[in-house]
Amino acid sequence: MPRKAYECSACNEVHKFHHEAERCCQPDVGEVWLCDICEEAHEDKNDATDCCANSVKAKGVDTVRCPNCYRDQDLIRHAFEIEVAGHCSECNPHYSIDDTFKIDDLISQHLEDVAFGLA
Repeated sequence: MPRKAYECSACNEVHKFHHEAERCCQPDVGEVWLCDICEEAHEDKNDATDCCANSVKAKGVDTVRCPNCYRDQDLIRHAFEIEVAGHCSECNPHYSIDDTFKIDDLISQHLEDVAFGLA
């Protein structure tokens, strides 16, 4: 889950606490969201959530072969797409609404596990 942080609007330095950002250069302070994996600042929470979701490698598995296109996939997003829907988004980017929610929930859970060192 992305964490809220505060960005100094004068120098763009990111601070954990609002009062630190206020004291930095005495400017207006903007809220940003930090990616759980790389801690890059994003203006939108969804952007922070999706930041590293496509780049996290599947742990414990070298690759997962898509049964539809026979590509070997090593990204966790593709592994969950194959697990839930039976194909990756490279060969067929269309999923049912239920499958989309399931895939996104699995990715979110995995990213939380990675952030807390459980995965």
